[in-house]
Amino acid sequence: MSDFEMLAGRISDIRTEEDGAHASGIEKRVVFSPNRHWSDYVARHFAVSEGTESPFHSHPWPHYIFILSGRCDATIDGTTYPLEGGCWAFVPPGVEHSLRNTGEGSFEFICIVPPEGDPDAVK
Repeated sequence: MSDFEMLAGRISDIRTEEDGAHASGIEKRVVFSPNRHWSDYVARHFAVSEGTESPFHSHPWPHYIFILSGRCDATIDGTTYPLEGGCWAFVPPGVEHSLRNTGEGSFEFICIVPPEGDPDAVK
């Protein structure tokens, strides 16, 4: 059965990509995309190692973030929000942002972007 035909599964079984575009110590798994059940968006699972921080960056698309576990500081447009499992964050288009793991162990989150936010996921 192809990835597109799969209707359920474990996130840990999805191929891991090192998210080197942002920082080492960040693993990415594409859960849903135009290639897998969601034509309009890309839903990625990220695991961020203890002490890891993504560099500040911005881009012309929004992020929709759901924190699954662990703790982080999300700095969005100059304001820092302490977040933990069960929290959410929205990053508007064009706004500088960064996530920093502030807990012990990794923190994990789901980040949803339009396809232009993760062009590798739609190849």
